[in-house]
Amino acid sequence: MPDASLLIARSLKLLAEIALFAWLGQLLLGALLGAARDRNVVYGLFTAILWPVRWFVHRLPAAWPLRRRRVLAAVLLALVWAAALAWKVTLCVGGAVCR
Repeated sequence: MPDASLLIARSLKLLAEIALFAWLGQLLLGALLGAARDRNVVYGLFTAILWPVRWFVHRLPAAWPLRRRRVLAAVLLALVWAAALAWKVTLCVGGAVCR
């Protein structure tokens, strides 16, 4: 049975990966579909997955441009992923059960 902290690190890393890949997929799909993206089921699924990120972006100061807020949210997601990866590697090197 894996250590609880290893499970948390792996889960946090997985959630960040899902959000980052959903954001990338939404970006690419939106570029391909254009105005028809609102009727696409997969685009709607990506929007549902990214709801917490959008909530966070809209809580940032409104004086900042929307583009800057989105970039900041993407950078923060990448930092969460990197921190979870570093934590996981530290736990695995430290002797926790890893696969």
